[in-house]
Amino acid sequence: MQQPGRILVVDDDRETRLLLVDILQQDGYEALACASGAEVLDVLRMEHFDLLLADIRMAGMSGMDLQARIRAIPLDIAFIVVTGYGSKETAIEALRNGASDYLEKPFTLEQLRTAVRRALPAQSLHRRWRGVRSYADLTIDVDAHRTLVSGSEVELTRIEFDLLAYLFGRLGCTVPVQELLEQVWKGQGTGARGAATVKSCVCRLRRKIGDDTERPRYIRNVWGVGYQLGGLD
Repeated sequence: MQQPGRILVVDDDRETRLLLVDILQQDGYEALACASGAEVLDVLRMEHFDLLLADIRMAGMSGMDLQARIRAIPLDIAFIVVTGYGSKETAIEALRNGASDYLEKPFTLEQLRTAVRRALPAQSLHRRWRGVRSYADLTIDVDAHRTLVSGSEVELTRIEFDLLAYLFGRLGCTVPVQELLEQVWKGQGTGARGAATVKSCVCRLRRKIGDDTERPRYIRNVWGVGYQLGGLD
């Protein structure tokens, strides 16, 4: 069965990029290979892709430089970085800048497939809640991947933005922690550990948008259940 998602693979090693494309196509995805960051930008000017799988170390434009260029445009595309052994710090920096995931070489087929499955459903959240949505002086533009508080832009990581977008989609409703784990984190983590993951992300999000836990303006804790955006009047 054809799986949703068009994937662009960029690596300056010909054998690697062609192998990855072949694997993804066998799994039912529509995948295309590029040899450089510049070629990726040319392709993305003409066609839409849901996911970019990019090697960090490439001649010319690095994967990190490519990520920055894509964020500056901006484009609605998920991003997985591929890093060599010993470059985990760079991959973590990419995650902080909005990458969905990273793969450390050498990785297994199952690790590749898992990362792709996680990234594509997260990307679909952006399509589910399209356009500009507002509550009080908090606004998100899902298509442009922008968040504004009182007209000033706030930089969020991809997972923080996905969380906020999902809460906007359920504006005024209490969203259980388990639902957030299933829909935003795609089932990663359960029980106390999963709840701690969501709580940590909500805390970071609140700090960035200027929310107060004791007197929330935007996001309210519903103790023992989950979180609610809006409906605080």
